[in-house]
Amino acid sequence: MALIERDGLMALLQQHFEDISDGEGHCVFISGEAGIGKTALVKAFCKKQSHECSIYQGACDALFTPRPLAPLYDILWQVNKERWPTSPSSEERSALFADFFQELSAKKGKLLIVFEDIHWADEGTLDFIRFFARRIYQLPCLFILTYRDDEIHLMHPLRNVLGQLPPDSFTKLVVTPLSKQAVVEMATHKGYSGEDVYSISGGNPFYVNEILASYSLGVPDNIKDSILSVYERQKEGTKNAWQIWSVMPEGLEVERVATIKNSWWDIDHCFAISVIIVQSGKVVFKHELYRRTIEESLTPFRRMELNKLMLELFLDSFEEKGEIERILHYAKNANEKKLVIKYAPEAAQKAALIGAHLEASKLYLTAIEYFEGNKKNQLVKFYEAYAYECYLSNQIQEAITFTEKVLNNSKEHADIEKTGDNLRFLSRLWWFNGNRRHAEDFGWQAIEVLKDQPASITKAMAFSNMSQLKMLSDEPAECMMWGEKAIKMAKELGNEEILCHALNNVGSVQMCISSTEQEGIAMLQQSLEIALKNSYHADAARAYTNLASGSVKIKSYAFASTTLDDGIHYCEERDLNSWSNYMLSWKARLNLETGHWGEACSIADNLLKNENQPAIIKITALIVVAKILMRKGDTDVLPLLLEAKTRSFKTMELQRVIPSMVALLEYEWLTGNTIVEQDDIEQTAVLMQQTGIDLEKDEFAFWMKKAGRHFVAGKEIAEAYDTGSVAKILKAASFWEKTGCFYEQALVLFEGEEDDKRKAIKIVQDLDANAVYEKMKQEMRKSGIKNIPRGIRQSTRSNAAFLTYREMDVLRLLKEDMQNKEIAAQLYISAKTVDHHISSILFKLDASSRSKAVSEAIRAGILK
Repeated sequence: MALIERDGLMALLQQHFEDISDGEGHCVFISGEAGIGKTALVKAFCKKQSHECSIYQGACDALFTPRPLAPLYDILWQVNKERWPTSPSSEERSALFADFFQELSAKKGKLLIVFEDIHWADEGTLDFIRFFARRIYQLPCLFILTYRDDEIHLMHPLRNVLGQLPPDSFTKLVVTPLSKQAVVEMATHKGYSGEDVYSISGGNPFYVNEILASYSLGVPDNIKDSILSVYERQKEGTKNAWQIWSVMPEGLEVERVATIKNSWWDIDHCFAISVIIVQSGKVVFKHELYRRTIEESLTPFRRMELNKLMLELFLDSFEEKGEIERILHYAKNANEKKLVIKYAPEAAQKAALIGAHLEASKLYLTAIEYFEGNKKNQLVKFYEAYAYECYLSNQIQEAITFTEKVLNNSKEHADIEKTGDNLRFLSRLWWFNGNRRHAEDFGWQAIEVLKDQPASITKAMAFSNMSQLKMLSDEPAECMMWGEKAIKMAKELGNEEILCHALNNVGSVQMCISSTEQEGIAMLQQSLEIALKNSYHADAARAYTNLASGSVKIKSYAFASTTLDDGIHYCEERDLNSWSNYMLSWKARLNLETGHWGEACSIADNLLKNENQPAIIKITALIVVAKILMRKGDTDVLPLLLEAKTRSFKTMELQRVIPSMVALLEYEWLTGNTIVEQDDIEQTAVLMQQTGIDLEKDEFAFWMKKAGRHFVAGKEIAEAYDTGSVAKILKAASFWEKTGCFYEQALVLFEGEEDDKRKAIKIVQDLDANAVYEKMKQEMRKSGIKNIPRGIRQSTRSNAAFLTYREMDVLRLLKEDMQNKEIAAQLYISAKTVDHHISSILFKLDASSRSKAVSEAIRAGILK
């Protein structure tokens, strides 16, 4: 049917299409319920632009196991039929994305790319969307993606994709139902009651169209009844055809249909009434809602029967072409357990190979659920594989549960090697879950079980695991001792994977010791090189993580930022959710420390939306959000701080304990309330005597003094926190200014002379730290200081939006339509730094795009 009430959406699409003339592309996500008219809108728009640009279109299918990279491959063949691999590994997939991007870069003129139904997308397709959207500004391309918003639940991976894209790279459009007036006019023209049609359809264009279609008589009570009423009037052969096609979400290729010799269905009549059509070489239902309605009307036994029929007809063909996903779809719905058990692990291995670890975990779980028989060893292998994929995809509690099952089995069979390896893996899982005591206990059990065994991969890995635990708890001597044992055994065995793991541990502790910093970095880089060369996904993720987190700890922020970006990208491409989320928590901390509070809060808040987030990730996210909110004047952050403290003490790691204690002490200073208990202080002091990084210990001592709590540091304090004299204060302030930590610069300056305090309070004004400003002003007044810089008045605060001087520079250049690289060159900063500033500008101006930020700034009088 013709487009009705879609002029506004068409105009917005047209505007975005015209905007790409300058060479900077854009993504448009079009959402709405099934049948609302997303496809019709996109088709109409593509038709309108058909003479203005090159158009490429692809779609996702509603398969039980989504076809990997389905819409991308739809488009690849349109772009260049000669050069693309058919089943790329994760490394090849990265190259595939890059090659495709280069292929498009070579195209002349504008590009229009469409991905339909991305709510059904596999992880690989979602990774491509991330990859392409982040680089879209480099191409004159409009990237249109459609999805059903009513199928995007809270934990749907598409939500993470949308949350991780640069805000100015995309726009969301929502297709709404037709108005009552429009439906009444359409129904009246057909001779129907418009009121009834509208009340039944709710304005959904598909429902309206189907009710008013020639093959649907009267106005049924609801849409399902409408479709079924049409179905019931058909002859038996047509009904049979509708039934068999209803169990094919992806349809059936024309050439396969031609091979079927069956007299019990009438496909020709289906074509005649245009309910079933040929589309892109496949025979499919004209409308997905028809297919779903018919499928749902089938009895469970009939549905199983039809899925079995599909296997009888096409199993050999599916096997010959390696279409495992289709075999699994029909086998599962036909309850063909042997086929499921045969192909689910194979599909899982294929998914894991290309980095789709979440999909792999689902497939292994399917194999477990459908398993039957007495081959317990096979079931245990499924448990083990499932647990490992859960570990990689951030399902830690599930990984613990199934690893315990594997451990019990190995104990029953007195398999010492396997028992030791399971104990070691449980140690790792419990650490991820934030329980240091369990992690240590299982780690020691693994070493004890294997102590009399000869040198082996399992034994070396147990040593390296203990080295890792000691590294994480800042015990360098113990870490290096166990690490050297693992390295020696790994070299004896010629095992690069264990060598990679152990080098990571030792390098991490050496990096945080000033005398061995460069040596430690070199060891971590060697570990990363080994992991990347051999596709050790988890080890590469660890190397990126420890290089980045170590750099944050020693305040080497530029290197940390680059490493985090590279590491997060690597992990997201391979569905290593545990690691990408962990690095995101460190990225939030980095942005907090360097004054990019808007981006820090956005990242941390997104992490906290996942209720099952592991403790080691949640602790950092809680602290980041709480610190920013309390500095801005939010007084309801105490529950966040207390949760972070409770979780951090369970880890028994100073890298988590000290930040949680410091945050609480800062809260005490700002509010004047005593929160931290003496037992917590004493426990922290005991940990500090055993382990820890000097700069972190000095930060704790600084805040104990600032909060008015008695604490003896026990050693000479480092330059960064030494406020013993005016000269030392200025030296400390200079250190923080050079590292880019302006909040810390303000804190140490505030310990100085009157002019230093005035400078400090001006810095916290620029950071929009209202509560800190008020606290400093109060203390300055008590000291008798006059001429205190005024806080920004409410009217001015609203207009100025607390943009820093550098953000104002960036905003002015945005007004001139400069791109990130041009702004970076103009201001002598990196493009990534420009991106940080733009994110903060968008956050402060509450704008969703660069152009909207400029418009808002002009409206508010910030720009002229």
